[in-house]
Amino acid sequence: MSKISKYLSVFMTLVLLFITVFCNLVITTSAATITTAYIDGSNVRIRSTPTTKVSNIIEKVSGITANVLERVDNSEGTWYKVQYNKDGTSKSGYVFYNSDYIRIVTYNPDADFETQINSFPESYRDSLRQLHSAYPNWVFIPEPVSYSFSNAVADQSINMRKQVNVNQQPVSWWSMGLGSYIWEENRWVQSNGGWTGASKEIIAYYMDPRNFLNDSAIYMFLEQGYNPTVQTEDGVRKIIEGTFMENNYTPAANEPGGGSFASVIMLAGKEANVNPYIIASKIRQEQSATSPLITGESGFYNFFNINASGSTNEEVIANGINTAIRKGWDTRYKSIVGGAQTLSSNYISRGQDTYYYQDFNVKYPNKIYNQYAQAVHDAYNKGYSLRKTYKGQSSWALTFKIPIFTDMPASACPKPVSSNKINNYYLQGLEIGGLTPTFSMYNYHYNLSVSGDVTVKATPVANATLASQSTYNLKQGDNTVVITVLSQSGYTTDYTISVHASTNCVLRVTTDGQPSANESALMYGDTNNDRVIDIVDLAKVQMHILGVRALSGDGAKAADANRDGKIDIVDLALVQMHILKVKYIA
Repeated sequence: MSKISKYLSVFMTLVLLFITVFCNLVITTSAATITTAYIDGSNVRIRSTPTTKVSNIIEKVSGITANVLERVDNSEGTWYKVQYNKDGTSKSGYVFYNSDYIRIVTYNPDADFETQINSFPESYRDSLRQLHSAYPNWVFIPEPVSYSFSNAVADQSINMRKQVNVNQQPVSWWSMGLGSYIWEENRWVQSNGGWTGASKEIIAYYMDPRNFLNDSAIYMFLEQGYNPTVQTEDGVRKIIEGTFMENNYTPAANEPGGGSFASVIMLAGKEANVNPYIIASKIRQEQSATSPLITGESGFYNFFNINASGSTNEEVIANGINTAIRKGWDTRYKSIVGGAQTLSSNYISRGQDTYYYQDFNVKYPNKIYNQYAQAVHDAYNKGYSLRKTYKGQSSWALTFKIPIFTDMPASACPKPVSSNKINNYYLQGLEIGGLTPTFSMYNYHYNLSVSGDVTVKATPVANATLASQSTYNLKQGDNTVVITVLSQSGYTTDYTISVHASTNCVLRVTTDGQPSANESALMYGDTNNDRVIDIVDLAKVQMHILGVRALSGDGAKAADANRDGKIDIVDLALVQMHILKVKYIA
């Protein structure tokens, strides 16, 4: 083999390695058995080596499901090397085995089950296999959604349809989109005592079903019909344990339930044809013992917070009480049964029969307003509250409806970073004659016809930057120009222009409208100064590191993507992630 061939072979091997690592691809091979670890404990240490050294702790995890890669027995005991997904990222490490909080399940692949899950995308199947190994009677129903994932996320991002709490959740999860931020006043809109719009990144995380296909979170997809075979009063008591509902109350004369919340909830489930565990979880999530909506001070009760909305806490309470008055819910029993019936008629009977569908109405996007809660994490929280009810009931036959969108990303959407950096990935201006429609900050698609070289002035909002190429060689006919805006949080928004060119020409994008403005400016990651960061730049950085062909001058400066004065594997990783749109080089 020639020297060049050897270099190319090494180069291609390393490129494939980086693509695998940074795309979070997990390559699996067929095997006679599959072994799964169910880590049920809290703050369980994952380590880089199978020893109890303090220095080798990677992170602490709680309630996860993992693939077992190998078993290691040493003087300290038994260790398992596990591979797991967390926040959309594939991770691995060693965990010390303790039977009090770790269950190891080994099973042979089930041919019938493999046939059953063929309708799911491949990126769903490993998680479903792990669940099936522990819960062989569970049924997973793939539900195709005639709605693209990107459009679904975009729709939930508008006008604070999904919200985060500004006092509890980081700025990097706050939206600066339509209805959430007032640019002229430099402030976020707030409602309900400290809530603002959720960013598209945190919405995508909670909307991506693949992030929740484990035995802690799967219950957000649980079908919510009434089934007395597996739904019992003891199960209800597990859910309400530790809450005000543990205690009995004084019922109205001759009222069913005898003042027991557990009994009333069971009766409500039967009456409304709703899973009583869902009823108990909703009340637990929605209420506290001191809430004016359930104390009875007004003479009325609204246990489900139905129509309890508004811009202030007082308005929320007033609207909730007025609803209870209109419906005649003047006892706890009437409110719980009536609320369950409302849930059934407004959601479950319409096909919104899971927590997920109630909070993300992707089945009927033309009626997107019919959503139960605005908190972006609501479906997850309610589903998680069911976990202890079903824990240990591996033989129960439960049915889960899991949505599949038309354009699912290749891998699960990661949970966005927690930081105080803002999502200011917007243009405040896009200027060129003939652009249609008229520019608007929240419109991301435009049309343009050109007959020769042109320059587009793209002006980001304050402290945002352009992260896309500045020069486009247009061919005669139809072309697509994508202008990417990079926010301080590190996330981006794309503005797309469909350009029809009557002849071959050049379109330049600058921040000041001058044709040559950015032609000589250094773009980190762009080693050949063609204003595009692509596989050619990746190859040049790789060859420099391998000593095949050294970069010099501006090419070497641009290759130092993290500006630390050297060109190394970190810079290669940054270029790779930029190309894959995982994280852009600022």
